[in-house]
Amino acid sequence: MIKNCEICNEKFETNSSTRIYCYKCSGDSSRKDNQSRKHQKTILRRSMKLQAVKLLGGKCCKCGYDKCIDALEFHHENQEEKDFKLGSGNTMSWKDYKSEAMKCILVCSNCHKEIHSKIGYVYGNKRVMVEFI
Repeated sequence: MIKNCEICNEKFETNSSTRIYCYKCSGDSSRKDNQSRKHQKTILRRSMKLQAVKLLGGKCCKCGYDKCIDALEFHHENQEEKDFKLGSGNTMSWKDYKSEAMKCILVCSNCHKEIHSKIGYVYGNKRVMVEFI
């Protein structure tokens, strides 16, 4: 049967009635092979991040950095809206991931650290300022 991938929206062919992501976005594995299953999750998380980065403009909104996707991060400007951390390593649906990403701005690692150095970090319910000697 032909389906549309929920992440990249490309058409793909599958025999599975439950598959919702194409093989390019989620990889291919058998449930019996744990190593390929782990690799499949890595591919899926990477595909979701790539699409979310594209949705948010593909570059740091502060300095324009766009050379390496690994150096681009999602920053929740409003911590009250945050349901979960996008880089937590958990695999959720594309719908949930996309919804959470749309609450964020896209920044490079350096700009993200500068943002947090100015606003402090939240640990539990407390905001903590970090000062350097």
